[in-house]
Amino acid sequence: MVGLSSLSQKQKNKLRRAMFEASILILPMAVFVVFWIYANLDSFLLAFQKEDYVSGSKELMFTLDNFKTVYRELFKDKILLGYFKNTVLFFAVALFINLPVSILMSYFIYKKIRMYKFFRVVAYLPNIITSAALVVLYKYTFMAGGPYDAILAKFGKEFTDLFTGSSALTMLLIFNVMFGFGPNMVVLGGAMNGISQECLEAGEIDGCTWFKELTLLILPMIWPTISTIIILGFAGFMSSTGPILAMTANNPETFSLSYVLYSYATGIGYFGQNIYYASAVGLTMTAVAFPLVVLLRKLLNRIQED
Repeated sequence: MVGLSSLSQKQKNKLRRAMFEASILILPMAVFVVFWIYANLDSFLLAFQKEDYVSGSKELMFTLDNFKTVYRELFKDKILLGYFKNTVLFFAVALFINLPVSILMSYFIYKKIRMYKFFRVVAYLPNIITSAALVVLYKYTFMAGGPYDAILAKFGKEFTDLFTGSSALTMLLIFNVMFGFGPNMVVLGGAMNGISQECLEAGEIDGCTWFKELTLLILPMIWPTISTIIILGFAGFMSSTGPILAMTANNPETFSLSYVLYSYATGIGYFGQNIYYASAVGLTMTAVAFPLVVLLRKLLNRIQED
């Protein structure tokens, strides 16, 4: 109390502010330390370990064999390379199809074109329904006995299972396109609603068409939001995937790196459990993704400044 009484009013205000900020940050910092630093530190150590049975007891020994296996399956056997290509496909669909369409649909709703309320509900409805139900409905549509089978039978065509073989990956990509708009539309719609109406009215006076209004006025003003979506998506592009476990769990042609990690870490799915190899794959993915995200962030910031 004596120490506090000797402080000036300005110093007391700074102390109170610091204590208030600390009380707010202590819980998220604790969660960050426990669930991110501790968990990832454990994963980091597992990547350099393997089980060694000595005298009938299991011991962990330091080794680089996990990374050697990653290198062999990536560049020599090219098994992981195929999974990486599938991961890039899932990410490319989200970036080059879902995001542009989300911008167009958000603009459609923002301009309050006829029936915009109906399309707003339809576009966001898949995000309200549980993903498990969407997967079941989507898979049933194209399974034997479903609507797709009935249409083929009507035209005298023989049914083929689209969730096997090379067509399975295409079906997953179509699913991601159909149900991947909602979250982006909410964020982009909020950004568009914050645009000054005076700027758009000035554009109308100058004779801007809807395309010029969207590309020359709206997109530059919501670019910080778009760049944030791109950066966050790129930060997690190594984990880009579709509902592989629910649709095509035993089809290697559809596997992504995220599915490989899940299967090796849990032992559920196509691969057996190997947490040491899974940790090595995860570290390799991080080492590749981190510098790319940093470079992308600098590029997008430069575009924004220009």
